[in-house]
Amino acid sequence: MFEYKEASIERLDLPLGRTPLQAVQSWLTLSPSMPANIRQNLLAGIVVGVIAFPLSIALAVAVGVPPIAGLYTAVIAGGIAAAFGGSRFNITGPTAALVPVLSHAVVIHGPKALPLLGLMAGVMLLVMSALRAGRLVRYIPGTVVVGFTAGIALSIAFGQLNNLLNITGTDASLEHFHARVWDSARHLETVGFTTPAIGALALAILVVWPRLPRARAIPGPLIVVVVTTALTWYFGLDVPTVESKYGAIPQELPSFDAGFIDIGLMFDLLPLAVSVAILAGVESLLSAVVADGMSGGPERHEPDNELRGQGLANVAASLLGGIPSTAAIARTAAGIRSGATSRLTGVVHAVTVLAGVLLVGDVAGRVPMAALAAILLIVAWNIAEVPEVSRLLRKSARGDAFVLVSTILITLFFDLTYAIGFGIIASMVLLLRQLIRVPAAQQLLPDETGHIRQVTPELSALMQSRPDIAFFNAEGVLSFYSAAAFEYELLGQTRNPLILRMKDVHHIDASGLITLEGVVEHRQKSGGRIILTAIQPEISELLGRFGLLAKLGPENVFEHTKDAIASIDLPGGHSPHPHGLPSEDQ
Repeated sequence: MFEYKEASIERLDLPLGRTPLQAVQSWLTLSPSMPANIRQNLLAGIVVGVIAFPLSIALAVAVGVPPIAGLYTAVIAGGIAAAFGGSRFNITGPTAALVPVLSHAVVIHGPKALPLLGLMAGVMLLVMSALRAGRLVRYIPGTVVVGFTAGIALSIAFGQLNNLLNITGTDASLEHFHARVWDSARHLETVGFTTPAIGALALAILVVWPRLPRARAIPGPLIVVVVTTALTWYFGLDVPTVESKYGAIPQELPSFDAGFIDIGLMFDLLPLAVSVAILAGVESLLSAVVADGMSGGPERHEPDNELRGQGLANVAASLLGGIPSTAAIARTAAGIRSGATSRLTGVVHAVTVLAGVLLVGDVAGRVPMAALAAILLIVAWNIAEVPEVSRLLRKSARGDAFVLVSTILITLFFDLTYAIGFGIIASMVLLLRQLIRVPAAQQLLPDETGHIRQVTPELSALMQSRPDIAFFNAEGVLSFYSAAAFEYELLGQTRNPLILRMKDVHHIDASGLITLEGVVEHRQKSGGRIILTAIQPEISELLGRFGLLAKLGPENVFEHTKDAIASIDLPGGHSPHPHGLPSEDQ
């Protein structure tokens, strides 16, 4: 499900041949003392940095903080995560996945809460890394991942309508999705002509540009920023810009600041910090999985180290003027398709964004807000995975479709943490419903061919020659969800001796042990006999520690089913004499 597709996850088209960065590429190529792999990672890092610059501004604006916070995040978090993370390819910075959570924090607590939120989430990621929780992310159901991603995309898209159309008079303090959408609809009469026209032009460029011959060599967002900024400046158009809304972008290095730490605010931010940490971990590890698949090499990321790198990145970015961050799948894919093979690409990407801040920060302040909104609308469309959502709704089981839709709606109208929690719990309930339908113990009876299919033909013949014995096979996992059905099946057989094959049991939990003990005690009290055969070594050790083997006695525990049959007298009191059967069914 998480295989990278050309049409998915913030797709930004990349160089396929000669690029506008040809001068840089030529200089790198002409450096005979520089190894080829270093040259290609330097070039890939520059390409990704050019892509990340306008996106970092747009994502910071979407959250509701000054653009410089997004740029500093790409610089600090991008460099540290690349150096200390568990993936060679991940590119870290502000991402669309975090926008709804962070914008909610800004509405409730103000922009100054984001550094503290990032610091808390970073510490949580470090704790998750120390507890080796990285591997647990792979167990999040795919429908939950697709669902909350689609919910995030819808939240971003509707959240950008005000900037795209220049809707004024809205209440910025509204928290909930439906309230914000209704508030925007009520103020549609404030929409003019110029700003929507700039937004429509930006959208048209983003849709058409990648389809032009050889135009894919330049990232579409960069073209949008340059064209719309030039038009508004040349014609003196009265449209909101980054500078008019947030002030000029400072052309300076980030500085250390820990004055935001507020113990009282920490308790208020705790639920949001958990959301950010979970989402940052999930998004970064999914990005690492995608990167491993795209690279084609045998080396794979180390999930716990990746969580450590993301934790350090969030802590450092928070102390140096940034906002919470995570690995960005699109920018990571951009680096790989541009030739990235090592962590150097991520470090160079961070240096490139820093160079952009110092060299062209004043020009970036003139970018129209409508252009940034258009970029985010395309980002939202791509991360929504509309074809994947549609396919799951049409072709998956009704329970999975319910989980998907519920996760989307809870993400939109309530909270991302609730959405992930509900999705996981609902998926577990659906799984348990299926597991309960699998018999925990099944009577061994001949099928339409006259053979017992679970055993060898010879053992099948011997078992059928002893109708006075009830033969059962315990299967799979004897656990809390199957214990009741297991007990029901076995307690119905009390008259005849019962042989229970344990060959196919690979795990028993406490509920299973208690249930099996109850079955043994019930048969012993009723005068019946129960024999266990073919017990797996690890299961035998567990039964011994629990005292079940002692309760049964050695005369009721056999390695081979044929020996157990031989230990039971025939109904007339005669002893059976098996003839040269194999040691056990295989």
